[in-house]
Amino acid sequence: MKLEPPLTHVTEVDPARWDALVASAEGASVFHTSAWAELWTSEWRDARWEALVVEDAEGYAAGLGAIVRRRGPLRTVEAMPYATYGGPLVRRGHPDPRGATAALLEGFRRWIGGVTVLRAGLAWYRGDAGAFPEGLPPVESFTHVLELGSDYEEVAGRFASSTRRLVRQADESGLTIEPADTPEKIGEFYDMAVETVRRRGGVPKPRSIFDRVFERLVPPGLGRFHLVRHEGAAVAGSLHLFHEGVATNWLPVSRASAWTLRPNNFLIAGLLETLCDSGYVAYNFGASPPDAAGLIRYKEGWGARRVPVILAGRRSALHRRLRG
Repeated sequence: MKLEPPLTHVTEVDPARWDALVASAEGASVFHTSAWAELWTSEWRDARWEALVVEDAEGYAAGLGAIVRRRGPLRTVEAMPYATYGGPLVRRGHPDPRGATAALLEGFRRWIGGVTVLRAGLAWYRGDAGAFPEGLPPVESFTHVLELGSDYEEVAGRFASSTRRLVRQADESGLTIEPADTPEKIGEFYDMAVETVRRRGGVPKPRSIFDRVFERLVPPGLGRFHLVRHEGAAVAGSLHLFHEGVATNWLPVSRASAWTLRPNNFLIAGLLETLCDSGYVAYNFGASPPDAAGLIRYKEGWGARRVPVILAGRRSALHRRLRG
């Protein structure tokens, strides 16, 4: 892979220099942090955290990180895994931010263009589809984001009438909410995660991922698990991730048998009130498939609005044959 100076490919990312870039860049998220990258390199033995960077005397002035997994001569390149946000970061005050962004995206095109790359992907939150080079076509998607404020009642006033009604029903259902702050409670959360993902037709992630989130992201305040209980039994839960005043709902879970109690409405309403009181500025409900009309109505019922996410990547012919 040949890159144009001053862009370089680093296979040993300096966590301190990277996190300094994350702290100084517009559009950075928890998924850009070294903590998120190191979660995956510890989870997967064949994974490395690599990046394209522009360096100057102060450190990394711009960068695009990814998790690279190698199986023999073959590789996958994900910025970042499970379609969470990656994309280019440029330090505030950079003399040519558009040029740096273009260089990073062109570098990514070259990085993933080799015959040994089975699969590659990038998800750029609030990205610019016009910034992508020829040969790396962007696909426009979206997530749902609710802008917050210090006054929860003002935020709640933007809920649809049906959402407010369901929140009232949940408040009358005898539900309670608590942090999942022990390994045993993470086990309760994981049991519901398996049920939820299978109900949606997916393959559950291994328990070890959630244990690593609990061990690595919860203590520094980057992650938080919650459980909703009814008569002592866990009936719903959530894993939220946090960064610079933004809370992201990474995985909501529930028991189908408890849906009449509206536990997810109870959880979200309670969390939104806490976030408003704590000065958070936005709540990201996460992406929805474009054809998931019911899920989109649910999120927009809370007052959330669509925010663009630009996707790009490739799958090799060999990967398509293997998957087929």
